[in-house]
Amino acid sequence: MTTLKVKELIDVLSPNEVRSFRLYLKSPLYNSSESLSNLFELLLGTESISKNVLFVRMFGEVPYNDKKMRYLFSDLTSHLEKFLSLLEFEKDSEEESLYRQKSLSERNVKKAYSFTMIKSSAKENSEKARSFMNKYRSEEIAHLFNARQHSRLAQLNYTGLLKSLDQFYFVRKLQLQCELINLKNVLNKQFEVILIDPICEYLVSNSFLSSPLIEVYYYILISLKGNKEESFDAYEKIISITNEFRNKLAVEDLNNIYQYAKNFCIRRINSGEDNFRLILFDLYKSILKNKRLMKHDHLSPWEFKNIVTLGLRLKEDEWVKDFISRFINFLPPHERKNALTYNTAMLYYFKKNYKFVLKYLQEVEFTDLYYQLDSKSILLKVYFENDEQEALLHHIAAFKIFLLRNKNISAYQLSIYKNFIKYSLKIFRAGSNSKKLEALRAEISSSANISDRNWLTERINELV
Repeated sequence: MTTLKVKELIDVLSPNEVRSFRLYLKSPLYNSSESLSNLFELLLGTESISKNVLFVRMFGEVPYNDKKMRYLFSDLTSHLEKFLSLLEFEKDSEEESLYRQKSLSERNVKKAYSFTMIKSSAKENSEKARSFMNKYRSEEIAHLFNARQHSRLAQLNYTGLLKSLDQFYFVRKLQLQCELINLKNVLNKQFEVILIDPICEYLVSNSFLSSPLIEVYYYILISLKGNKEESFDAYEKIISITNEFRNKLAVEDLNNIYQYAKNFCIRRINSGEDNFRLILFDLYKSILKNKRLMKHDHLSPWEFKNIVTLGLRLKEDEWVKDFISRFINFLPPHERKNALTYNTAMLYYFKKNYKFVLKYLQEVEFTDLYYQLDSKSILLKVYFENDEQEALLHHIAAFKIFLLRNKNISAYQLSIYKNFIKYSLKIFRAGSNSKKLEALRAEISSSANISDRNWLTERINELV
């Protein structure tokens, strides 16, 4: 069957979109061929069907015409693509407004055009790169409209044109430079946006073109490139600007800005600056209070888990308990059961209520690999801290088998968990032998790729 592309397009339609596309095909404005409607219905109702069978069902017992069928497939594909484009266009009010302005301008419909421009200007206060670009496009339409009227206003419009274009250009340059610095850390490859240094100098000397978005991305860049003192000053600027203009910044940009801020705190925590745990915790609290963000987005299960773990390490048990109950429904529905079970177990673990930890973790079979690995690590800690030798050794043996048999575990994950098991067992067997324990402390400190290094060190401190 050679209908793969058209069938792929049909299969992505929702039930509402299927109904809308039927109306689309019945509209003389878009389609005059009844055969296309018939072909769509036949393809919609089957997983696989040959072109010959389709032809017979559509045209009866007449000689098969492959050229006709290929034209029908091609036309239906084009209509489906156009329909999907129209759906996207209807969702994009800014783009629709620009095309309306362009259409009315080119037809010289002065009153309707002027009214559309007034409505458009009232919506152009948002701070986002795309709005800067759309404002430039709108002002370019206005510039051409005024030129056609031989208006002297056309001479004045260059200032607005250039400012909007500069704002778009500079903010995208900054955003891309920040993204590429992050990418460099993943791919270990050097990237550089051309002219970024003179652009930064120009922006500083020109008040960031009066744009909070440009200013905040400038400080994000400094937080990524600067020394410790410079980067922390930049972090404080990021938070200050974001708090002041959070109702003006787009939700998408707010998410990105907060992600950079969170990553900054995590980098400092990973470098040994534990005071950034509280800074990160306060940042999470601020995000959770932002109704615009929480209205538009789900929490990821990993973000949820990070918030719980961070709160527990800061001994905010009651806050964490309240957070779990209030925000569990912000997770995607299919993630909630595992998240609730795992994070409730974490809460009991930090309270040293090991009976309930075992109850939660032993009675549930997690379907997600990361939950499986983390829950097995918690169980190991519980058996260790309870000095349950037989249960610990049995669990370690099962944990090792799980690591070896699960082909979805990456080489890095395999390494950190194998080392965690190895050193847990060595510490347990060392007992109160100070010489062995100190040797293990030095070995753990100098070794790379160990999960829960702090927990291992704490167990040594307790035993020495």
